[in-house]
This record gives sequence, structure tokens and C-alpha cells, in this order.
Amino acid sequence: MSDRHEDPRSDGMMLRNHWYVAAWSADIGETPVARVLLGEMVVLYRCADGAVAALEDRCPHRNLPLSEGRRVGDSIECGYHGLVFDAGGRCRHLPGAETPPDWARVRHYPAIERQGWVLIWMGDADAADPAAAPDFAVHRDDPDWLTVSGYTYAKCGYRLVLDNLLDLSHLAYVHSSTTGNAALAEKAHIACAVDGDRVCVTRWMENIDAAPAFVEYAGYGGAIDRWQASEFMPPSYIHVNSGTETAGKGAPADRRLSDQGRWGFVVYHGLSPETERTTHQFWSVSLPAAWVDPAKHDTFVAQMKNIPAEDLAVYEAQQRAIDLDPDAFGGDANPRGTIAADEGLMAMRRILRRLQGNERRHRDATQTAGAPS
Repeated sequence: MSDRHEDPRSDGMMLRNHWYVAAWSADIGETPVARVLLGEMVVLYRCADGAVAALEDRCPHRNLPLSEGRRVGDSIECGYHGLVFDAGGRCRHLPGAETPPDWARVRHYPAIERQGWVLIWMGDADAADPAAAPDFAVHRDDPDWLTVSGYTYAKCGYRLVLDNLLDLSHLAYVHSSTTGNAALAEKAHIACAVDGDRVCVTRWMENIDAAPAFVEYAGYGGAIDRWQASEFMPPSYIHVNSGTETAGKGAPADRRLSDQGRWGFVVYHGLSPETERTTHQFWSVSLPAAWVDPAKHDTFVAQMKNIPAEDLAVYEAQQRAIDLDPDAFGGDANPRGTIAADEGLMAMRRILRRLQGNERRHRDATQTAGAPS
């Protein structure tokens, strides 16, 4: 019998032994915050020393979410029968009992903070390595850069969002009032490179018209060279670099992932699957602050915040169509064919399948080793 549905959490290709964004650091304080990540209920709160606690959000007694309870120092009290759990998940008080039973504990998840994100490790806690946490959002905290950040709750699988960010030809149709125009789809030279577990899709356009935002903020009045580079990093991070120059002065190929030229921006995305068909999207757009006229600051911020909303409408509509397709599997797209721009999307899925297979084999080997002989 096929093990296709052996673990329902794996159908959506959700990797476990990785760091995921659980929240913006600024959003976690003393009040418990509930979040579902990879199909698991988690409660987050900040302890007195500033560290973030991440626990299973389900009391082991009668299963009320602990986020419905209240804080007691660095512990959390269940709002139903008063069991108190410390930041490590152990029950420290059971009303009417001298000593809490051994079963009275909840799972504790490793959590760290990086570049404004609270990161959580959803797999084997012993494998959680802070050195493996993403650190690519290098400009987000730079005082000389303007950053617009946000959170989007998407009713779609996270791979559809990754598709959106790896194939930027959609700017011509979804974002034509700001960052896109027809040239991005019609005149782009596309290259896809795979380096280990990373995928980088580069788009290079020469002697094209500038999109509206580049006219508005960079002051372009003639043809430009434009480049875009989207880099995927497991399990679900995307770094996008967008740059431009006056036609004939574009950036060399080895600088297109880091150079913005005369005017451009970088985009940082951390995607965390809630379930197979819902996603938490944490995003930022950063560029040198001097590149936006103070008089146009509010307009620029509003436009950047509207771009994820435009994308959201697209991939939520995709998900609705996918869910009615009897041949689709795991809530993912079921294309009848592919085009040149899909190369990076397919490479990303191959990496996810390989890493998921590695996790499954490791899990099976561990279970076999622990089984009685």
C-alpha cells in the first residue's frame, strides 16, 4: 500500500528540520500569541529576560489552547483547570496535587530572533542549530535604508507564493501600475542556476521602457536596462534584488543579485506554512532612503504595501481552482505543460522533494533503531 497519506503533514511538502518565521519580533510581548505552523498549534510569548518562549498550544489535560489562559511570571496558566506550564513546557503546578504527573507537559520548540524575525524550529529539537538560521535580510535594520515591512495571511499553499516570487514576469500583469510593464515579460533574458539547495533565477532586460515606479522615483525619462534576481533558500525563503541603469550601463551578471544600480530595491520573504493550503507570509522591501523623495514617502509606502495584496488575489484564486481539480495533489499546482519561466519553479520543487525524502528516511531510520528487537 502506498504511504502517500502516511503522514498528512507531509503531503504539502512541509519540511520539519528547518527554521521558520513564526512572527515579527515586535509582535511578541508578554501577551500570549497563538499561531498554527506546519499544522501544529503553537503559543509564543516573551519572558522577563527578553527571550521568546514557544510551546505547544494545547493543554495535555482537556486540550484547551494555552493561549486562552494567562501568564504567571514566565509560565502560562491553562484557563480551564489552572495547570501551570513553564517556558520549557513542564507543568509546575496542578491545583490540588502535590506533584504534577509525568504526562503533564507540552512540547517546547526552539526559538531565536534574527533581523526582526522570531524563528522557530519545528523538527527535532536536538538538531536545531542557530548557525543555520537565515541572515540574508542585511539591509532591513540599516538606518540609511528605507524599509517597508508587513505580514500577509494567504489562503493558499506556500509553494504558490514561492512560484510568484521566482517568476517575476507576473509584474507585467499584476503590478503594471507600479513596478511592472510589458517588457518584463516580452523582452527578458532568463537564466536559472542551482547551487546545492539554492535556486537563483535572473532576468535581464536591455533598452526597455521604465515601469511607472521607476519613472516616478528614479526620474527616468528614456530607455533603461533592468535586472531582477530571485534566490530561493530552503525551506521557504526568497531574496529578490531589482536594479536599473540608463540603457547601456546595466550591471554585470555577477552583480545582479546584490547591485541595485541607479535605482532599485531588495525584497525579503519568509514563508511559513500554516497548513497544506494556508501560509504566513512575512515580507520587507528595502532601498536606500535617499532614493525616495520625502514628499513621496507616504505614496511609496502605500504602493509597496499594496503589491502583496495584488499578489494575494492571484494565488488565492489559484488555490480555489486547484482545490476543485481532482488530479491535483497536496494542494499544489497541476500544470498541463511548462514554459521557459517555469525552470526555477521546477528546480525549487525538486529540492523540496529531495529534502523531504531525506527527512523521511532519517525519521524511518530513527524509528527502526528505537524499535524493540
